[in-house]
Amino acid sequence: MKFVSQGAQYAISAIIALSKRSNGDIVSASELARSLDCPAAYLSQLLAKLKKPGILKSQRGLNGGVLLAKPVKDISVYEVIVAIDGDKFFTNCFMGIEGCGHIEPCPFHSFWSKEREKIKDWLTKTTFSDVDSEITQKWFDHNLSFTNVMQQI
Repeated sequence: MKFVSQGAQYAISAIIALSKRSNGDIVSASELARSLDCPAAYLSQLLAKLKKPGILKSQRGLNGGVLLAKPVKDISVYEVIVAIDGDKFFTNCFMGIEGCGHIEPCPFHSFWSKEREKIKDWLTKTTFSDVDSEITQKWFDHNLSFTNVMQQI
């Protein structure tokens, strides 16, 4: 079972990849899409969703692209997930039962209500600065390195 959608996965990976760029370099969506092995048109839609909450900003033109709008220490994993997937995971019933709540709870309601709050709290407190400190160079080079992408072209 996946916790986040494929789109949120791409968005999280994009933030990680952008955080590794020096001095806030602008990266084109197509270059970023190649490094993420993601369709460029789809990634462009996801990146646009990250602009509205102020996670990314963009520059148009020949040398256009995207860059982080704020430092990674100020971007939580939660805000990226919610920008892409919304907050349904953090509000919906574990079983997906409409109307599940305190009046007519499903068998998992009490447990899930507490656990999803713990998950939300952890994701809210976890910034991409924290994520960056957990990433090994080997993992980054294998999964997100722009140099590997440029060697493939």
